[in-house]
Amino acid sequence: MIQVDDKVLADIDRGFSVPAQPELLLKLQKLMSVSEPDINKIADTISQDVAVSATILKTINSPLYGLARSISDIKKSVRYIGLTGITTLVTSSLLKRSFKDKKASIPLDDFWNNSSNIANSAVFIAKRLKKRISSEKLFTLGLFHDCGIPVMAMKYENYRSTLTQAEQNPSETLPDIEEKAYNVSHATIGYYVATSWRLPIDICQLILRHHEREYLHKIDGSTDQISFAILKLAENIVYLHKHFRESADWPFVRDSVLTVLDIDEDDIADLIEDLNEQLI
Repeated sequence: MIQVDDKVLADIDRGFSVPAQPELLLKLQKLMSVSEPDINKIADTISQDVAVSATILKTINSPLYGLARSISDIKKSVRYIGLTGITTLVTSSLLKRSFKDKKASIPLDDFWNNSSNIANSAVFIAKRLKKRISSEKLFTLGLFHDCGIPVMAMKYENYRSTLTQAEQNPSETLPDIEEKAYNVSHATIGYYVATSWRLPIDICQLILRHHEREYLHKIDGSTDQISFAILKLAENIVYLHKHFRESADWPFVRDSVLTVLDIDEDDIADLIEDLNEQLI
């Protein structure tokens, strides 16, 4: 298990260009913290950011939500999606924007497309398998789980070659290879970003541990293990769609994922067929 102490977090704070939590998100979290949040105030606050509002309306009117008619204003969106769902959408929009136009050694548009595919696939898998994990949690986990990668790519000019090395040497995890090269991993940095943005503790911990191939060795039936299993399955399906081969972690977690989710290879084949039509 990865250990993160205050010294590691302090080093990250000094050495990396980590996006600060945006003012809009701070305002939103403050409005959400009261016992009875005011939907109108929340909608008005979100509406002040035109780009975020446009992203929310585009998302809620996408096939993912399957609405019979389109929604054209933020107040209706908040009422339809709910406070947790709308916070998830705002957070995801702001996260992507925090890295926009930054110089990095990997194409950031491709990275966010991949993260969005994984997030949407995780939600789809949970619904298809009737797993009682909130869509908001899975979407946030899918979007944020690798958010340390663009931070690494902004700091290290050779980071793309490190990603290639990890793909070509699946016996080692990406965080292990990163630790040897840089004395820090994207999992640790992602944990730092997630805690800085005040994401739920369980999501932060899963971000920290999402490459732990032993995470499911002792199955306990917890929602965290189910979320982890769904994430790894979503990662592999998206990777297969893009590269026509399995992701590096998949052979090491496959059997445990099948057990945790109570599925077989035929079920996975059906999921792949259905998701291939929806992936970007």
